[in-house]
Amino acid sequence: MKNYLSRVDKRILNVIRNIGRAADRQGLRAYIVGGIVRDIILGRKNLDIDIVTEGPAIPFAQSVAKATGAKVMVYPQFGTATLQWPFGLRLDLVAARQETYPHPGALPQVRPGTLKDDLFRRDFTINAMAICLNHDRWGQLVDEFGGLSDLREKKIRVLHERSFSDDPTRILRCVRFEQRLRFHIEPWTLGLLKQALREEVIPAINGGDKRGVDNVKPPRYFTEFKKMLAEEQPQRHLTRLKALGALRIVDDALKTDFHLLKQIQQRLSQAPEDIACNRWLISLMAITGTMSGAKLRSFLRKFPFRKEESESILQAARSEHVLRKLSAPKLSRSQAYGILKPLHQDTVVYLRFRVSQKKVVQRVDQYLRHDAGTRIDIDGEDLKRLGVSPGKKIGTILQKVLFMKIDGRVKNREQQLAAAAALAAK
Repeated sequence: MKNYLSRVDKRILNVIRNIGRAADRQGLRAYIVGGIVRDIILGRKNLDIDIVTEGPAIPFAQSVAKATGAKVMVYPQFGTATLQWPFGLRLDLVAARQETYPHPGALPQVRPGTLKDDLFRRDFTINAMAICLNHDRWGQLVDEFGGLSDLREKKIRVLHERSFSDDPTRILRCVRFEQRLRFHIEPWTLGLLKQALREEVIPAINGGDKRGVDNVKPPRYFTEFKKMLAEEQPQRHLTRLKALGALRIVDDALKTDFHLLKQIQQRLSQAPEDIACNRWLISLMAITGTMSGAKLRSFLRKFPFRKEESESILQAARSEHVLRKLSAPKLSRSQAYGILKPLHQDTVVYLRFRVSQKKVVQRVDQYLRHDAGTRIDIDGEDLKRLGVSPGKKIGTILQKVLFMKIDGRVKNREQQLAAAAALAAK
């Protein structure tokens, strides 16, 4: 039998071998399952490791942690545990389970099951394979539903006809895997996807069908949508969603042609390594920029954004005047700083990749790499000792000295104090 674990990184291989040995000692069956199995076969890197045991996972995880020096976090309400090693490896352990859905879109009801039960509850055949970690079957593939054949034929196929109805977020995952892997959704699965959109998912979202699908709340859809936006070419994923009529799952107002998004992604692919980028948020700014103010605010209320994320998106939508200011023929570094400083970092990064003017790109780069972190060596106490009364004037003088430092007009503390004294005298 073929040993699929021969392809795994040596450091990870050592960890999972120890897990297999621990499972043998305790008389448990242990398997690597899910997406990592797919990626091992495809030769793709994946550090998202899930392990299923046929038996209680938490006590097993605790024993592995004790034997290997890993940190363990347990979640009794879910019967799961997470192990983390000092060199950065993190993996999740869960007992094999089976799931049933009381009605379409409901959260599943879970009870203990076999490995086959656990694999059957998964989204697609290519994600429903396992590799055994026990000594007697070390590295052997468990493929109950034809996932290996589908992987070789580059097919995305669900395991049963109620798959999209049970969990409509699988529609987004289906498109994401299709586009990421350059596979195709096979005809039966594509028919089921379109049927779910036509008869259940979209009607429920629009309020015309109350059979339970609307139990899938917006945050669950958006978790999947964020993963799509973080892909290297999200415009391909979104174009496919739009062609299927599935973009409305996220929001009816998302009707952009994605031209700007494609431009931004091309520039991101050539981005300097020292410019940090929150990729999914940059992508979202590009596709929400054409929304009207009211629709955009409604969109932001619909999903669980952090406050800074919402503010960044709103700033990006109103950024035309910022870009006009930054394109002025004569603009000092401190003036560019004054324009960009009120914006969140993610908004500034978005502007950097949105704009094509070389002069503006250089000004934004100068801000991100140098000026945004500039600090002066004097403070309000120094100004008080110079005789400046407490109040707004102190802040004004300190800001002017900061601008002078950014422009290279003052450097060290002595020069900054002299400049502050001259400003105070005025």
